[in-house]
Amino acid sequence: MPIRLLSLPAPDLQYALNCMDICDLIAFSLCSKQTKNLVKSSNRKIQLIFADIDEKCIRINIWAKNQKQKDESIFFNFYDSWLEIDRHRRKITFWTKQEFTRSDWIAHFMNIFKVSMIQRLVIGNVRLSYLDTVKQIIPKCQTLLIREHCSNNVARMTFLKLSPIVVDTVEVETNIFDKENDLSKFLTLNLRSAIFHDWLNPFELKLEDLLTLNIVNLIFGATIITESELNRFLKLWLKKNHGFYRPKDIKLFFERKLNREEVLRGIKHEIAGYEARLKRRDGKELEVYIAANCICFKFL
Repeated sequence: MPIRLLSLPAPDLQYALNCMDICDLIAFSLCSKQTKNLVKSSNRKIQLIFADIDEKCIRINIWAKNQKQKDESIFFNFYDSWLEIDRHRRKITFWTKQEFTRSDWIAHFMNIFKVSMIQRLVIGNVRLSYLDTVKQIIPKCQTLLIREHCSNNVARMTFLKLSPIVVDTVEVETNIFDKENDLSKFLTLNLRSAIFHDWLNPFELKLEDLLTLNIVNLIFGATIITESELNRFLKLWLKKNHGFYRPKDIKLFFERKLNREEVLRGIKHEIAGYEARLKRRDGKELEVYIAANCICFKFL
């Protein structure tokens, strides 16, 4: 005889929800507003690994406990009005909800599991107009990754529009800068970390870019900047007593071998292991590590 779940006493209903497989729980939450609230109040824990967004689909990966209380990785592919569930070796299943858009699926998903932040948000081939929607349905992410197949225009606008929702790192897999787009406009944003990498189309940096930098941790690869400009940067930093400089770590990678002597020419420094240590009159210190094709600045 079938049991009417909603007619069960509260303790028994809670027990039934706790015993449900995570996908069954999601399916139950879609039945009505009441079942949605019941699932939300059950406080089932999941870990949102990433959301991969492109023009056709939003793909989310989660870790959740299965019925054997073991962690299981599950992929959800959200389309307009339907959802695809991929549990690796198990059969792929499909659900439909005619009135739902992709935005509705994500909003429902994050609501029932009380998820406020996605660990990794990946942006692929999307329309510019869709970026505002992304910002509405995903309020916060740990890391934002902008894929290499994004057009430069989409990649630039993604960086500018979505970086405010990023807690930690913005990573860009393509050189989004050209003569018409000032690099400093991006490097002066208030970010914790940024990584730019494109070895097929290196990034051209200027002395002014390093001087106006406002990102705490920055990585560029590959980079085009001369030893004389790096030397000038160090000398200007030494002269800037009591001046505030927000960056803590800068790493620049090159396609060529750096000339260590040219970078440090005319600069008083101490050798500390593999680093050259510079000290200003106000007590601020800077460690400079120069390898074959890399230079690292660590502001102490």
